[in-house]
Amino acid sequence: MASTGFRFDRGNLGKLLALPRYVLGALHARSVRRDPGLWVVGSAFGPADGALAFLRASAALPDPPHLVWLSRSPEEAERARAAGIDRVVDKDSREGYQLTLRAGLAAVTHGFGDVNRYALSGAVIVQLWHGAPLKKLHADSPAVTSLGPLGRVPGVPRLMRAAYRRGTRRISLLPTCSGFFAPFLATAFDLTNGQVQVLGEPRGDVLFTGTEAERIAAARAVLAPHRGGFTDSRVVLYAPTWRDGDPDPGVPTEQQWLRIEELCERLDLVLLVRPHPLGVGEYNHASPRVRLLTAEQQPESMPLLWGLDALITDYSSMLVDFAVTGRPLLLLAPDLESYRASRGLYVDYSWLAGGSWSTDWDQVLDRLEAVLTDPGAAVSASAHSRDLASTFHEWTDGGSATRVARAAADLVRRRSR
Repeated sequence: MASTGFRFDRGNLGKLLALPRYVLGALHARSVRRDPGLWVVGSAFGPADGALAFLRASAALPDPPHLVWLSRSPEEAERARAAGIDRVVDKDSREGYQLTLRAGLAAVTHGFGDVNRYALSGAVIVQLWHGAPLKKLHADSPAVTSLGPLGRVPGVPRLMRAAYRRGTRRISLLPTCSGFFAPFLATAFDLTNGQVQVLGEPRGDVLFTGTEAERIAAARAVLAPHRGGFTDSRVVLYAPTWRDGDPDPGVPTEQQWLRIEELCERLDLVLLVRPHPLGVGEYNHASPRVRLLTAEQQPESMPLLWGLDALITDYSSMLVDFAVTGRPLLLLAPDLESYRASRGLYVDYSWLAGGSWSTDWDQVLDRLEAVLTDPGAAVSASAHSRDLASTFHEWTDGGSATRVARAAADLVRRRSR
């Protein structure tokens, strides 16, 4: 199986080599007054998910700021304009640098590179993030701060960890959906003094907007173009997480693909396979009932979830979001021990899985058939999902983006006094 092109060690090396640019940007920022009425927003997802929800909520504030979307490509710029964003600027252009340098606030979903990373010193930084922390993040995970062979040089790993902490400490606000996750985010980003706040995630508002029937109808409408004409079939989504550049051990064998096909035909299912964007190439099987659904085809996963009959995943935070539907959640973890040792998990996997999980596709297919055909198994699976949801989501009113935008505006006002 081929591995993906990006790895944390390569990305971290690039950050170390760019340290002079960070220093120059910080020096430049000392001579520039930040404008509290100018906010820049960017995301590795493009104009979607939490960043778009936050931008729209910010535009609806009583005294809205001037909002600028910082894009990574002409294609993303077109998408941003189609989403109704008035001002769109290339984040790496001179104008993108100047806007980030003058902005009172910068909002990101992945890293500081979502905007112009070299011009952030002194800004209010809102880190919206892109999922609840089940797997360890940033300073908590050796894999994330890895430098590959360079990490064996004395003093270099310590420099990398210090650089991570120095950078992430600048985050002013990191909203989360539950106090359960707050301690994990605080240690991962080295945050204290209320920087992590349980305001709900802007990206999650779509899960709680409207009645349950309206959510299901909206999700099915989004799913409709991806079902291959099987309009009345049940839909199961398989969404594995990224293995930090290593091959994905969850890819089915040829015999397992055949069994998947047989089960889909017999139970009238469509299986949508949604790999992480960095691991799409490892999933090259497709048929009328087994369909690849990439992030390019469907940038956001949240609008899909109420239309699914079951979710299969491993360590992906998508399970946190999906739990609110009360539908069966099946965990497939063929590499649990090695994943714990390399990336690390914040939660007990047995608890997360409801006591048992699958280690290969034959096991997960047995479990899938049970929850879709045995009423007792279905009720048990639903109860577990709802139990998880009650732990993972403290705000269920669909107003998290507004709460976060208001909190951000308050931070900007206080910073500008």
